[in-house]
Amino acid sequence: MNVRARTATCILLFLLTSRAAVMSAQTLHLPSRPEGAPGGDAFAASVAALTREQREEQVFQQIAAGNVPAFLRELVSVTSTATYGGGVHTARWYVTPEYVAVGSNDDYFLMPMTPLLAQRIADAVGCTLPTRKMVDAIYAAAAVKVAPIPIPPSPEMITVPVFKQHNDTLRSQRAPLLNSHPLGELVAGHKKDVIISNAITMNLKPTVPTPVVIYGWHQLNGVPIQPLYNGHDQTYADYSHGIRLVQSALTVDSDATTVGAVLQDGIRWPLLSDEGTIQNPRYGVAPAGVSGPGTGEGRPQGPELWQNYPNPFNPVTRIRFRLNGPGAQNVRLAMYDLLGHELALLMSERKPAGNYSVVFDGSAMASGAYFYMMETSEGVSTKRCLLLR
Repeated sequence: MNVRARTATCILLFLLTSRAAVMSAQTLHLPSRPEGAPGGDAFAASVAALTREQREEQVFQQIAAGNVPAFLRELVSVTSTATYGGGVHTARWYVTPEYVAVGSNDDYFLMPMTPLLAQRIADAVGCTLPTRKMVDAIYAAAAVKVAPIPIPPSPEMITVPVFKQHNDTLRSQRAPLLNSHPLGELVAGHKKDVIISNAITMNLKPTVPTPVVIYGWHQLNGVPIQPLYNGHDQTYADYSHGIRLVQSALTVDSDATTVGAVLQDGIRWPLLSDEGTIQNPRYGVAPAGVSGPGTGEGRPQGPELWQNYPNPFNPVTRIRFRLNGPGAQNVRLAMYDLLGHELALLMSERKPAGNYSVVFDGSAMASGAYFYMMETSEGVSTKRCLLLR
């Protein structure tokens, strides 16, 4: 497929999710579940014999295609407060009511995964992972608090059969509560959370330079079994790990901003963090302090297009990308509306490998959702952005 054909396909896929985003900012931005998509039990069986890398690619493909339960799509509002600047301030943010799952309402599989895959999924749907403080707030707000049920440690705890065993246990716990607390209500306490934290890059253990950070698994008395821990490599996931998605866009005292912007803010960070500012609030951290998608083990070989910052913006924002080489490439970067009309050509040049940054001024544009697209000889990448006046 040539670059122009890939471009057309990319625009079509982007529009399918972008229009859903415009309709509801509190809905997980995924296509409708495909007819005939495998249920949780069938999917678990299909990936049981795969390697971790193969399994995680299948997980991503199923979720990107929309094979998730309907109840997981409607996000739930959570609030957190902090005192700064002489007053009390409130952040309102939105989370998935349950951990990420593959399948349907009647047959779903809560899927443990590495933070690399979790970040890839979060990036694809305009989300982030929670902090430790946010996990505590989610537990406090949960309508359904489920008692943790650990499985004795063993080498098999990182395998799909044990994932499935634990999944079946959790669903049996949930079943008696469905009449009073139907699917879609906020549930917590039944898994550890994979979180964003300064411990991704700080206070590292000598043998684990690139860790996954986990926390939570709250008992019914509110005390978590798992303190913040960064002793496993980022390629690790066991049956107890859950992925909670948090919508990146949020409000602070009714003003629109993002989770990343708050965490990096020297004043507002207490709204979402109990660790101080978190300057790299993601996995797969890009060099030179630039945040970018984590798409696998080590640095991706192809071009990397990163989320604009700030986002939402008014009216100026910065778009960063990286070319990983080895040779120079033709780069075309442009801004589009949701109908696919090109609004501004930001770059059309041949560039060597390296990090690049372009400033975009949306002064002539109305408030709303847009997207920008980068085309190179190696492929096409898009990102959604939001202009709020």
